Amino acid sequence: MKLQAVLAIGSLAAFGLFAQSPEEKEYEAWMKATGATVGSLRKNVEGKAADGAAADAQKLAEIFKQVEGFWAKRQTEDAVKRSREAQAAAGEVASAAKAGNWEGTGSGLKGLMSTCAACHAAHREKLPEGGYKIKQSPTAE
Repeated sequence: MKLQAVLAIGSLAAFGLFAQSPEEKEYEAWMKATGATVGSLRKNVEGKAADGAAADAQKLAEIFKQVEGFWAKRQTEDAVKRSREAQAAAGEVASAAKAGNWEGTGSGLKGLMSTCAACHAAHREKLPEGGYKIKQSPTAE
């Protein structure tokens, strides 16, 4: 019984340490939507499904517009810049897909993924128990 109480208190303490703000929860939802949408985009690009690829790319551009706002509020200029680059890359993918330019779609997707990877490396921290959290930036409030 004492062990259960200790574990319960420890869990609550750990939760308190890693509690997310509402904005971080929303950000996490955007990142999860991004992952699912990128998966769909890859399938649509591989299958040369222009309408699906364009719709996925447009959805990504919209998500990254929100991501830009998140990072702007935190005054994290490199992440704002990368969010804008991701929006532009997603727009390129959408345009190339609509035009049936599969080479352009593929290169745009590579550019998008490169932008994502750079931002993750700079602003995402792996947790010991699994999952990730946003690294605290010196300018974050």
